[in-house]
Amino acid sequence: MTRLYAKPLLRWYLLLVAAFYAYGAAVHVANMASLTGFDWMAAPRLWQALDVAYLVLDVAVVAGLVLKRPFGLIAFILAAASQIVLYTVFRDAVAMTGTEFALAPEQMAYLTTLVTFHVVTLAVFALLALFAPTRQQTA
Repeated sequence: MTRLYAKPLLRWYLLLVAAFYAYGAAVHVANMASLTGFDWMAAPRLWQALDVAYLVLDVAVVAGLVLKRPFGLIAFILAAASQIVLYTVFRDAVAMTGTEFALAPEQMAYLTTLVTFHVVTLAVFALLALFAPTRQQTA
């Protein structure tokens, strides 16, 4: 798995992915500090648990990808795939449909944007992993 880091184009792409996940981690911290428009302590326990879980995953993605470690690739795939499932299959549970915390239409649209982001990042990763050239060794 670490030989994927020997592909220069893929390496640059993974650094870009790490930057996006660093932003995601900052958003989770802002949520926990109640800086994003809702009182985190009064938020549903599911949202709190997801913020904590994805903060940990986002930090693992960033650290692992920047340090070229296998756990970074695993964390990236796990974070992206789980959020695709979470925001599609379990969308109503996350959106707190039918409760006082129900997401507004623009917030629901944001979940769709997140799904698209994760599908695209995984697809580009897969294509680069399969087809990007490996760095040539000099003799």
